[in-house]
Amino acid sequence: MENRIKVTKDIYAENFKVAKKAFILNTSLEASACAAAFIGNPRPVSEEAMKQAKKTLDDNASVLSSVRTGNCRQVIVATLAQSSDPEYAVKQIKKIHKGLDRKFLDSSYLVLAATMIYRTCREADYDRYIERTREIFKLIRKDHPLATGAEDITACVIMALTDIDTEVIARNAEESFQALKNYFFGSDKIQYMANMAAVFGGDPDDKAKVIRNTYEMLKSEGVRFDSNAYGIIASVGLLVKPEDLKDVVKAIRKTSDEMKSIKGMGAWGAGKRIRNILASAIVLDAYTGGDKKSRSAVINSIITTIIAIEIAAVAAASSAAASSAASS
Repeated sequence: MENRIKVTKDIYAENFKVAKKAFILNTSLEASACAAAFIGNPRPVSEEAMKQAKKTLDDNASVLSSVRTGNCRQVIVATLAQSSDPEYAVKQIKKIHKGLDRKFLDSSYLVLAATMIYRTCREADYDRYIERTREIFKLIRKDHPLATGAEDITACVIMALTDIDTEVIARNAEESFQALKNYFFGSDKIQYMANMAAVFGGDPDDKAKVIRNTYEMLKSEGVRFDSNAYGIIASVGLLVKPEDLKDVVKAIRKTSDEMKSIKGMGAWGAGKRIRNILASAIVLDAYTGGDKKSRSAVINSIITTIIAIEIAAVAAASSAAASSAASS
């Protein structure tokens, strides 16, 4: 596992550098989301492939209106850069987005959801997963109308991709939510954890205990997350065998610390909280041995978490600018 972590971390560093060059005016946070979409790939992406993917998206962004300046732009570019036919890939993402747009209000999360479905599903299954995503979202919002918003759509995609009956997985999420209330406070952070917990089998109370224990172990190693990244804690706790958890948590801490040496990933760049998220993805990818199904859920969760943090940061900056303008 240690060797795979090193290789994946080095590839991430190369992809982060390429992403920074491709999006010169964008931040390290955005480049992190782009590079995260490549985690698990056996080799770095070329700068030429990234630039060509960016041009392909620019040529088609009028249809995907929220990606012209949206926060999921980098992840779509990463997806196109991995495709042997970027024009076909963007056409398929547009097709899925159109289907989702009939079910939800448009947002950066909706375009990201379309990208996730494209990366995971056959074309013949698009409509089925679009409908499953909508059904799960409605069921979760019924249970928690105030805590459920656009940021939950991508979690609903992950849940939909399990192929578990929609009512069953929504019930799993609600039972996990109620169990997690015994250990955590805050409806939003509990919902992030509950949605990920629903993807895994097992008794809700047992899962809640595992997640709390994982939280404490990560905290003891100095690995902390913002509220909207708590789904990562659930992923670590429920994906890793109990006897391996201590070693995995230590590996996450070590990997996060080592990533500080990547230019743009330090305190004045993406920062420690983002490094902790990325380190979790890199270590979990190594732990699962690159198993496609496990990696898909984990990496999708990681990417959407970074996007969520980025959107929140942009919204906060916009609000501060508006307040400043109003007071002047």
